Parts: sequence; C-alpha cells; structure tokens
Amino acid sequence: MSDSQSVPSVTSRSDSPSVTELLTITEVERQTGIRPATLRMWERRYGFPQPLRDRNGDRVYPPGQVERLLAARRLMAQGVRPGKIFAGGETVLAPSLASLANAGASDAQYQQIMDLLREYRVAELHGHLQYRLLDLGLRRFILEFLAPLTTAVGAAWASGALPVRCEHLYTQIAKSILHAKQAAVRTAGDRGPKALLATLTGEQHVLGNMMVEAVLATFEVECIQLGSDLPSGEVAAAATEAAADIVALSFSASFPRRNVARSIAALRAALPARCMLWAGGAGAPAGLPRLPGVYVFQSLDAIEPALHFWRVEHGAGAVTAQHRTAKA
Repeated sequence: MSDSQSVPSVTSRSDSPSVTELLTITEVERQTGIRPATLRMWERRYGFPQPLRDRNGDRVYPPGQVERLLAARRLMAQGVRPGKIFAGGETVLAPSLASLANAGASDAQYQQIMDLLREYRVAELHGHLQYRLLDLGLRRFILEFLAPLTTAVGAAWASGALPVRCEHLYTQIAKSILHAKQAAVRTAGDRGPKALLATLTGEQHVLGNMMVEAVLATFEVECIQLGSDLPSGEVAAAATEAAADIVALSFSASFPRRNVARSIAALRAALPARCMLWAGGAGAPAGLPRLPGVYVFQSLDAIEPALHFWRVEHGAGAVTAQHRTAKA
C-alpha cells in the first residue's frame, strides 16, 4: 500500500472537521516544533497522528490531533519516550497526561486558580496573586508560588484540563504582575553582575525569563530584558555592546528539544569569553553537553548560589543574610 493510499481523504469521513480548521504539515511543525519527517515516522510506527488528505493529496491535521501532539511534546520534555506515549494509543497517552497534570495541580490553591481562569474571573485572580505577592515578598512569591503555579498551569493545559486560551490568560496576568513589581525594584547596582535576558528564535514564551529577572532584581543585579524570539547573533551583539557579564536564556517545553544544545553552543561561541551563559526552563534538560562558561539551571532556586559564585570569583563579595532578608 502506498503512503498516500494509507491516509483517508477529507471527504471520506463523515466526522471530518471543517476544511478551514485543518492544518497543513508545515503549520503543524510551526505550532509544535515537530519536524514533518518525525510526524510521518510516528504515523508509520505508532499509528499517530492520523492525518487526512486534502484535494491535492497532501496531509492535513485536525486541531484535536495537534493538541495531542503538543501534549506529547510536554510529556517528552518530562523524559517520556515517544514509544511509550503513542504505542498504546489513548490508553497510554491519557493516563500519562493525567499523571502529569496531577503532579503539578494537586494542591487545592492551584485548583482554585484553575477555576478562576476557566470562569474568566480576572479581577479576582489578579487580586489573589497580588495578595500572595504582598504576603511572601517578591523572591519567595516567585520561588514558592508563581514558578510551581506556572508548572501546574502548563500541566493542566497538557492534560486537556485547561484550554490554551486560559493558559494564555494566566500568562498575561502573571506578566502584568511581574511588570508592575519589577518597575519598583529595578536597579543598577554597582555590585554586579549585569545580566542580559532573552529567548532565541522560535521561543515565544518569555514568562520564565521574567521570573529570572525578578529574582535577580532582589539581589540588586542590573538586568536588561530583550524579550523573546531573537536570533543568537542579535543576543551576542547586545551582550557585547552592553558589556553584559551574564546572558540568561529560557527554553520552554515547546521549544524543539533537538535545537537546545545546538543553540546554546552557537551562542556561547559568539559571546565574549568573559560573559557567562545561563540556560534554564523545562526545555533545557539536565543531560545537555557541558560547555565551558555555560551553566544550566534545573530550578530558579539555583540562581542564588550561581550569583554568589560569580560575585566571589569577581571579587564582588557575597550576598549577606541581612541583604537577602531586606530584599526578599
């Protein structure tokens, strides 16, 4: 049986979605970061995805299958192999996604926030986050509340418990909270270092780097936030022009995993030797090849010891307990 004959056409199934809803294989790659060759290989090996064919015989994908592919990417970022995700069909995928959601969203306070998101109770949610910020202080708010909450929201989206529109709403609210607070704590301290923050081409998610920036600000680190989706050459040029001591990158679980090590190596080669490169996020796994001048974070808690190490190495002194208490 030929490759084209094995896939039903759009008109061959009564339950087919509207033609306007179907995505081409290029659009699926753009949304998921999964290459067309990989999609075709999974289709042959695991029987998923199951695309339809348009009038020209090209593959087109229903939105529901794209959601499953995005969910699978999340699971793969957690170390689950594609064979385990797809080989058993829904009987394997659904429990895996449910366990991922439960791991991140089991706490009652997170469930309350999920409910507020689903019901679009924006003012109430904003007030709840503001209360936790005032109660904990900026650093503890991020490390103990906002970072795990962000993981829980992402897991709920991956499992299908939270639609993507609500995940986007959460991101916008969290960003607005951080923007407002960072304006009050932003500093140009003379103790160093100077940090440049960005995400590389293809990475649209900036919330992770905003949390890093906020934590650094509580340690009186001067931060320059470039935002998202920048070519590595632009980031390197900005680091040189701004005389940055550290460049911090964030990789979300949706960033193509095959590109992470290559992207880090390329940017490291383009940066001045004196400039450290920090990388973190769900898309920056612990198994990345070790490179001189590169520090890979597994959690935001690692920022303080890394900063302490930089200041000791550069004679800037340690962060005292009194200073930590005052700024946290």
